[in-house]
Amino acid sequence: MFRGTFSVRVDEKGRLKLPAVVKQRLDEKYGPDSGYFVTSLTGDMVLIYALADWERIENTLSQTSQFDKSKRKFLFQTNHYGAEASADEQGRILIPGKLRDTAGMKGDVVLSWQSNHIEVLSQARYELEDQQNQLSAEDFENLGKLGI
Repeated sequence: MFRGTFSVRVDEKGRLKLPAVVKQRLDEKYGPDSGYFVTSLTGDMVLIYALADWERIENTLSQTSQFDKSKRKFLFQTNHYGAEASADEQGRILIPGKLRDTAGMKGDVVLSWQSNHIEVLSQARYELEDQQNQLSAEDFENLGKLGI
C-alpha cells in the first residue's frame, strides 16, 4: 500500500487525518466509500483495518470453535476498543473515545502500514518502539538467511 511512517495529528474531536497518499491508496484498493474497523488488542496503539480485511479475519475465526479461549479473548478485546468508522471527505477517521484515552491519541501521532492494517502510535509510544526494535547482529544474520 505505502511505505514508511507519517507524522499526523489527532484533532480535538478525536479524528485522525489520513495523509493524502494513504487515503488515495486506500481508495484505490478498497473504493472511496469503504468502511474501516478501528480497534486495538491491548489499548496502547490504534489498529485500522479496511472492513474487507477485517471480515477476512472474522471469517477465519468463524472456522474455529466458539469456545476457543484465545478467539474469545481476541474478539472481546477488539470489540472492547473497536468501532466501525468511515473516512469523511477530508480523509478523517474518528478514533473511538475509550481507545483515544488508553492509547494517548492526542495531538501528534505516528502512522505506518503493517501488511493488512494501519498502526497508529502516540509519539511517546513510537519512540519507545524505536528503542526496543533496534536490529541486533543476530537479526542481521537471520535476515541474511532469508536472502535480505
